[in-house]
Amino acid sequence: MRSMFLGLEIGRRAVMAHQTALDVTGHNVANANTPGYTRQEAVMVTTPSYHAPAMRQDLSAGQIGTGVTINEIRRLRDDFVDFQIRDENRTQGYWQSLEMALDKIEVILNEPTDQGLRGVLDNFWKSWQALSESPENESVRAVVLQRGMAVADTFHHIYRQLQELKEDLNAQVKAKVDEINSLAAQLADLNQQIQAITIAGKEPNDLKDRRDLLLDQLSKIVDATITQERNGMVTVLIGGTPLVQGIDNASLEVKPDTGGIFNVVWQGSNHQLSLRSGELMGLLDARGPSAGSSLGEARAIVPRLMDELNLMAKTVVMTTNAVHRGGYSLNNINGAYPDGLNFFDQPGSNDNDPSIEWARYIKVSDAIAGDVKNIAAAGHRTLDAAGQRINFGDGANALKLAQLKHTLNRDEYYAQVSDLNTVLGGAEPFPLNVAIDFTVEYPTGTTTTINIPAPGAGNEYQDLDEYIGAIQQSLTNAGLPVSVRAEGTTLVFYSGDPDFAGVNFAATGAVGTQPRTMIKQATVDDYWRAQVSSIGVVAQEATRMVDNQEILLSQLESKRQSTAGVSLDEEMANMIRFQHAYNAAARYITTIDEAIE
Repeated sequence: MRSMFLGLEIGRRAVMAHQTALDVTGHNVANANTPGYTRQEAVMVTTPSYHAPAMRQDLSAGQIGTGVTINEIRRLRDDFVDFQIRDENRTQGYWQSLEMALDKIEVILNEPTDQGLRGVLDNFWKSWQALSESPENESVRAVVLQRGMAVADTFHHIYRQLQELKEDLNAQVKAKVDEINSLAAQLADLNQQIQAITIAGKEPNDLKDRRDLLLDQLSKIVDATITQERNGMVTVLIGGTPLVQGIDNASLEVKPDTGGIFNVVWQGSNHQLSLRSGELMGLLDARGPSAGSSLGEARAIVPRLMDELNLMAKTVVMTTNAVHRGGYSLNNINGAYPDGLNFFDQPGSNDNDPSIEWARYIKVSDAIAGDVKNIAAAGHRTLDAAGQRINFGDGANALKLAQLKHTLNRDEYYAQVSDLNTVLGGAEPFPLNVAIDFTVEYPTGTTTTINIPAPGAGNEYQDLDEYIGAIQQSLTNAGLPVSVRAEGTTLVFYSGDPDFAGVNFAATGAVGTQPRTMIKQATVDDYWRAQVSSIGVVAQEATRMVDNQEILLSQLESKRQSTAGVSLDEEMANMIRFQHAYNAAARYITTIDEAIE
């Protein structure tokens, strides 16, 4: 005969099981608004029945139940939904970083407004138009000077702000690396705690919640690969390299190049981090790569925009100066010859040096800033041989400068010819003691060379026009769609054929300069509009992607919460259910106790 105390044990087990279930319910209610918390439930199972089959056992109608116990307290979480959320997190993080940078760029460019670069340049060209109509008016000349200074100041302002944005993005890269290292250390520590509790046969649910929350944060920063191990720990890889493995974690570090731009490498190995998406990749794509690194090279949004701004500034400086040098000022400092003054200073001694920051150093020349009479608005001399004023200028050169807004639409290459022995308008033949070779290299790799021989018998020219005519005839005979013209002390080679764009057209010999790369096949205005539009397109794409990702992640989070989220209504129902069961079990114990007495 079995003991009556079995009934007391069944009641005790029932009370304890439902008390635990009430505790779990209370824990759920308490953490209903805790970030990352996963709803838990007490899993009840029956205890082994009495008695087990044996050769000798008490006769009974069958096995007698012995009560209930809590088998485990489990988290209600869908691992596949977690995987989907983390996969989409990295995409959202990438586009959010780009969107942030692009929003700042759009504010810096301030287009299209009158205060933007396009508006300032437009006013600059208009001032030359006004000067062409009133070349003798010093107040109009002062406006040209002020508009030129405004152009320089606008280039400076935009370039400086882009540089500051690049530095800010660089600082954010370092901050993200520090955050990754912190998360990695926390994950390794949690792995150790979780492993110890798992080995003891328990479920470290709250620790796993904390770890999952950290993994969600990490997945937004970098495209991490996360693997759940059998011992309860997780392994985290970035680009195939372990960041967290068991109770150990690696660290990243930033190493600045000579310009202070950080390269992200694995600490101790200098092995470059491999990334495809995430916030860090978005920052790198916006900031651009550091020296010797490919991270951020694909887009390099800010550096490329700074390069385009430098190209803009260089084109404005070079083309304005090329025309201005061919004009005559009110001071007419060279008498019968064009004044040869630059309107803008040209930074550096080598115009082809790609390291020159034209937008940073563009500046109206001191000669122009010091005396507006030195602005070369006229196309013909303004003083006679005795230094007496003939006229105030015809404004023809100013008109050329005004028309630059509309005529910078061809491939134009510049070669200095200041060393040519030319006498414009001279009546006597004169030698041009140079030979010039023109080499045209096509994208296919084929080349054509044209030679203008040094003067010899029958090789003398009355003026520069005849010399240019000889060059043009040679180009035409070679079947090249290239034209040549003179602008002051500069020969300009250009092609109106759009299919001719992109070839390398080099002049060598005594003329002696390589072509200076500038804007081709577009006016400065059109070119800048295209650059601003391209930034706008990428910004729209970033905004669209961020919006799409937010919708997608919202749907996935709703799906996650349908399983893992705490429903207070459901918990209240469980509370009542477990309370009644607890009371019934207590009443059962009382009944058994009375029966024993």
